[in-house]
Amino acid sequence: MDKKEINQQKTEEENLQPSRLDFIRELISDCRYDDAMELLGIATEDEPDNVDYNYELARIFMEMGNYSSAVSNLELVLEKTQSSLLYFMLGEAYQADDQLDKAIGAYLKANTLNENFPFAYKKLGMLFMARGDKESAREYFEDYIKLDIAEDEKDSVKKILERI
Repeated sequence: MDKKEINQQKTEEENLQPSRLDFIRELISDCRYDDAMELLGIATEDEPDNVDYNYELARIFMEMGNYSSAVSNLELVLEKTQSSLLYFMLGEAYQADDQLDKAIGAYLKANTLNENFPFAYKKLGMLFMARGDKESAREYFEDYIKLDIAEDEKDSVKKILERI
């Protein structure tokens, strides 16, 4: 076996090994949050701005009820990449942390990035309804039921609209 074949074999073997991130995600899926947090702590020391590591940290913090830490990690991720899902998650973290104005801002940003992202519309309708802003709630619920959602969900929201 020549040097080129040996290097190729090593590369193939390395590709079969799960990456650090894959292993961390497996730990998370097994609800082994402490182990995942330990590995993520080491990983973020090596790469503090790594989007994937900070995203996984945010997921764990959300699961553990540490919403302010989830917010911090999601904000780090959003500095590097933006998506409606990330802003929705940020809204969820803010809402869980009782920062409703910031939650509304994050949900609005999710809608700005993707006008067909239904979950943010529903959350906005619910938050505005809770605030007593029935006109805004109606607007977001009406936009929500125009999107591609299940019929039973549309029926449920139509009942809410009838009560507003």
